[in-house]
Amino acid sequence: MQWIRRIIVIILLCNNLFLTSPGYARSLTIFQDNTIMLTAVGDIYLGGQLQQRIISDPTFPFSGIQSVLSDTDILIGNLEVVLSLKGQRWLEKSYTLRSDPRSVYALKTAGFDGVTLANNHIMDFGPEALYETLQVLDKSGILHTGAGRNLKEARRPATITKNNRNVAILAYNNTFPLEFNAGSNRPGTAPGYPAYIINDIKQAKIRSDWVIVSFHWSEERLEWPKDYQRRLARQCIDAGASVVVGHHPHVLQGIERYQNGLIAYSLGNFSFGTWSRNVFDSIILKVELDATGFRRAFIFPLNVNNYEVGGQTRLRHGQDGIRVLRHLQKLSAPWRTRIHINPSAYGIIK
Repeated sequence: MQWIRRIIVIILLCNNLFLTSPGYARSLTIFQDNTIMLTAVGDIYLGGQLQQRIISDPTFPFSGIQSVLSDTDILIGNLEVVLSLKGQRWLEKSYTLRSDPRSVYALKTAGFDGVTLANNHIMDFGPEALYETLQVLDKSGILHTGAGRNLKEARRPATITKNNRNVAILAYNNTFPLEFNAGSNRPGTAPGYPAYIINDIKQAKIRSDWVIVSFHWSEERLEWPKDYQRRLARQCIDAGASVVVGHHPHVLQGIERYQNGLIAYSLGNFSFGTWSRNVFDSIILKVELDATGFRRAFIFPLNVNNYEVGGQTRLRHGQDGIRVLRHLQKLSAPWRTRIHINPSAYGIIK
C-alpha cells in the first residue's frame, strides 16, 4: 500500500486534485507513511428480520455506505451476536440474539478487519455457540478480541498489521449479566476491571504502534456517559491507548479530546436487525493516527432507523446530517470538543 500512496500523492500534486469519497475529501497529509486511518462503527446484529436477506445477499446491509467503509486502513465494529445456531439459552434474559454463521459473509464483504466480542449477547447461547463464532471468524480471516475460551484468551488483543504498523485492539464488557464474564477456566467476555485494562494496554503497547480500546458499557438509550465511563476512558489514554470507543446505549454519546487520544463514549447502532422508534442516529468514526497518537477524526452521520432504511444503513445528507452533527456537538460540549461541521454533512475533529 505504501507505493500506491506515493503514486497518489504525486498525481494529486501534479493535478491539484482531491481524492474524494461520498461526503468528504481526504487531504494530502493522510497519505504520509507514518499514519494509519482507523474506522470504527457501533453495534452489529446481523439477524432477526434481516437474516434471510443477508444470507441471500451479503452486500445488502452495507451497500449504501460501502465506499466510506472501504476508504480506510482498518475497519472494526462490535459484533453483538453469536454466529451460530448451536447451543441453548444460557440464562433467562428478555432478549437473546443469534444469527446464522453465513452472516459472516456480510462482514467479510464489507471489509471488516476485526470485531470486538465483549458484550452482553455473545454468551446468550452458551459456550458452544461462542466457540463456533470464534471458529467462523477465524475461518473468515476476521480478527476478534474481548471473548474467549477463558479469561486469558478473552483479554488477548487482536493485532492488525497495516502499512508495516501494528494496531492492537482490546475489548471489555461492563454490562450485565456478570455470569457472561470469563474466568481462568470459564469461557466468556473480558470484564472491564481497571487493573486488567491498564496492564493489558501497557503490554500491548510494547508490541504495537497504537492501542485501541473498546467498551460495552453505560445504559440503553442513555445519551450522557456515566462517571465510571469517563474515569475508565481517561485511564486508558493515560496508560498508552490512542483511541477509546464505546457502545451498548444504542444511541450516541459525546466525544472527548483527551491528552493525545480520542474518546467516543458511544457510537450507537451500526447495523441491527431489530425495529425501534428510539434508535435512529449513529456515526461512522474515522480516526487518523500518527506517531504522537490521535491526529484528527472524520465523523459521518448515519440513518439506522429500520422503519426508514429497512435494515440497510445509510448516510444522512444535507440538513439531516448536520442535525446529527449539531446534536453530537451538544453531547460533546462538556469537554469543549470542537467538531467542525462541513457543509457536506460530515464532521472533523482536530
